[in-house]
Amino acid sequence: MKKRWIALLLAAVMTLSLAACGGDNQPDTPAENTPTDNSPAAPSEGDKTPDTPKETVTLQMWGGVQGEYGYDALVEDFNKEFADKGVQIEYTRYVNNADGNLQLDTYLSAGSDIDIFMCYGGTTRYYNRVDAGLCLDLTDELASRGFDPAEELGATNVAPYAIDGRFYAMPTKTDNKAWMMVNADMFQEAGIDLPLEGWTYAEFADACQKLTKGEGLDKTYAVRFCFADTKDYLRAGMGSPLGINSIYKDGAAETNFDSDIWKNGVQLLVDMVDAGYAYGWDDEVADDISFANSFLEGKCAMSLGVANIRVARDLETYPHDFQTALVPFPMPDESYMDRADHGIMSDAGDLIVVNSKTKYPQECIDFIVWYIQGGMAPLASGGRIPLWSGFDKSSIVDAVNEGTTDAIPGGAFNADSLKAYLSIGTGFDESILVTDKDAEIETIFDEELQAIMYGQKTVEQGLSDMKSRSDALLK
Repeated sequence: MKKRWIALLLAAVMTLSLAACGGDNQPDTPAENTPTDNSPAAPSEGDKTPDTPKETVTLQMWGGVQGEYGYDALVEDFNKEFADKGVQIEYTRYVNNADGNLQLDTYLSAGSDIDIFMCYGGTTRYYNRVDAGLCLDLTDELASRGFDPAEELGATNVAPYAIDGRFYAMPTKTDNKAWMMVNADMFQEAGIDLPLEGWTYAEFADACQKLTKGEGLDKTYAVRFCFADTKDYLRAGMGSPLGINSIYKDGAAETNFDSDIWKNGVQLLVDMVDAGYAYGWDDEVADDISFANSFLEGKCAMSLGVANIRVARDLETYPHDFQTALVPFPMPDESYMDRADHGIMSDAGDLIVVNSKTKYPQECIDFIVWYIQGGMAPLASGGRIPLWSGFDKSSIVDAVNEGTTDAIPGGAFNADSLKAYLSIGTGFDESILVTDKDAEIETIFDEELQAIMYGQKTVEQGLSDMKSRSDALLK
């Protein structure tokens, strides 16, 4: 790994060809002053008039989302609005995976001309970048602009990103991993109402039976649990009934994996796979099952992965003629229905960060404030829901369905389900307990869940091992 890092670093220094900040756009040449006998001499270089054009600063921004999913329009909006202020922005997409993030870190460490970048993956990658000195402290400059992160974005949303009371990034979008995507047409054909106000494990299992059809290559599964994808969705859905104690008990000195909530949740997964209603973990891996080649091709009726909103509305790349709806992950039983919207799981992400080595910190922070306070509106059409408290979320329904109504009556997404999804995530004074061992415990969760789903351990043994291994890290 060390050799690979050095090689990448040398390659970056030798071949880096990003556009230089502020060097591309030269000021217009002023009209030549030809003095007459009675006219004053032309001003010297040190006596230029205030009307002399200002050199344009061009900020370089890197993000992990394709430009056509809103960033192209965002750049156009900003450049039009800030043209008279001498500031422009250019956007470069990097691939948000291990290699792509290594490339970004290499360029940042080499002192490249990246000014602003988006950071994904929760707090772990963010903390590492702050420790490496790659992120500019935004705290004082935001305050000088009257921008209060807690007021603008919600106290619980920004709290995980404060380091010793200082902010080196701002979260910009909200989503809820405990909600699912469902084929609304299949639900209607099976006589199942969309459970927008919540449903139980028993009701979910009954729906899975009705939605599963066919055999072999012609089989339509009821659900894809994303076993081979991120397990964040499963942790959010199954752990939500425990509220802030989803993973940890009070005090965060031990995990909650011995709770019946986790036992019943994992048992539901096992039962749905064993009954043939859901893809197994091995099936997802062996057949490379994805959201696109399963759900969007009509081969399953439900899928976790609410982050795929932008993919589901991209009818040109992924043509389909059914309407998608968003519904909450089911609850164990009726006694938990007051938490059925999974509001505690509403998450703030897509951190916007300024490179600590930027030559234009003031312009970068001006851009961040503009971005958060409405500038990122075009991203809503790509499924990135703005976090800002002042954003008119009612407009998101139209934005998400924009350009899709000709192909799908009513649009790509069921409007009522979008409204239900957008109504959650407010009013929480506390956030889920976290520790500095989160990433390691998530890895343990994944390993033990895989052992259970592959039949190598029982539900009870797998959860017991999950708890003992995790608790040992907390001691």
